[in-house]
Amino acid sequence: MMYKSNPLKEILHPKIAFAQLREAERVKNVILVALLLLLMNVILSLLRAYFGIGTEELTKHLDRYTGEQFAFLQLLFAFGHALGGLCVPLLFLFISSIIYYLLFDIDFVKLLTIQLPILLIFLLEDLFLFPFQLFFGVKDLFSPFSLGVWGPYITKHAFIWALLRTVSLFSIWAISIQIIALRSLTEKSVQRIAMIVIAVYLFFALLAAAGTEFPFNGF
Repeated sequence: MMYKSNPLKEILHPKIAFAQLREAERVKNVILVALLLLLMNVILSLLRAYFGIGTEELTKHLDRYTGEQFAFLQLLFAFGHALGGLCVPLLFLFISSIIYYLLFDIDFVKLLTIQLPILLIFLLEDLFLFPFQLFFGVKDLFSPFSLGVWGPYITKHAFIWALLRTVSLFSIWAISIQIIALRSLTEKSVQRIAMIVIAVYLFFALLAAAGTEFPFNGF
């Protein structure tokens, strides 16, 4: 039996899709779908850069630069956004797959396959957040879909804000899909799978929080 990677189907009908993946002898379209998702991430990152989203710290020091210098900095900023849009999901795709490969007796290609709907979910989160950033100036750190929006009311520590940002409706959705996928592909208990998935997500959340630029000055 051959299974065709379809992240949309996997997030809408996960139990059916992953049951079919479990029985499959071959998996098709993994690389194609991964490249498509990465391309969409890069395009969204470039759109953010084009509209100046995330350049608040840069524009604060506008008077320090000539017009040519500031244009060059904007170009570097756009390049950095595009590079991040490519590398961050790519690293997540392979590192998470490697971790699960070491912990579960599952074919590596199938593990890559079940990471693709997770990438799609986080891409959807960025797409839904984009209008809020563009029209209302909402910073990524204070996404209305995450606990990050409550950060300033809880603590003054920006690292905690960034950590709270990783807890969102979409991340809960992604974790749920990941648990369903691994439960379909292995005989491990749901409790053990859930603990491992949450631990892996916490690992990435800590990395994301540590990599966030500080300080932030509110909304």
